[in-house]
Amino acid sequence: MSAIAHVKLTPSEIERISSPYLQKGRKQESWRIDEVEVDGDRLNAIVSMRSFYSSATDAEGFHLSYITALEFLSQLQIIYMHVWAGLAEKTQEAWMAECRMRAHRPLRNPNRMRAEMRAVSMRRRGQACYCIAEHTLTDDQGGLFEVWIKALMS
Repeated sequence: MSAIAHVKLTPSEIERISSPYLQKGRKQESWRIDEVEVDGDRLNAIVSMRSFYSSATDAEGFHLSYITALEFLSQLQIIYMHVWAGLAEKTQEAWMAECRMRAHRPLRNPNRMRAEMRAVSMRRRGQACYCIAEHTLTDDQGGLFEVWIKALMS
């Protein structure tokens, strides 16, 4: 790879090469959790997009962004942590301490995406709960994201 000479971009140059999705389209997205089932160290859920942005440069239309996926997978982990702690309503704050994500194949169907979570480690220290979880997110078109999240709730 060759080195890039010093370049100072103007606001209009920045605008022309920036992602319209990150700038404006992201704000158009809305999702909902349709179903949640918790069984032991597992959570299974169905998530659908209420509204979404489709990029003019993506000929196939919708594809789920990693930002949106992290949002609702984080929400599902928060839900799991509350169920595990026996809390019927959100009375504590949650923080994502660390995460890793791998998008194997894009998710193209905005409806009824299947989220599966396995709590690898769940523990309580005083009023705080710690959860490390592995998430798999799929759609009916072969899309696959794998996400690992370490979260704290206190």
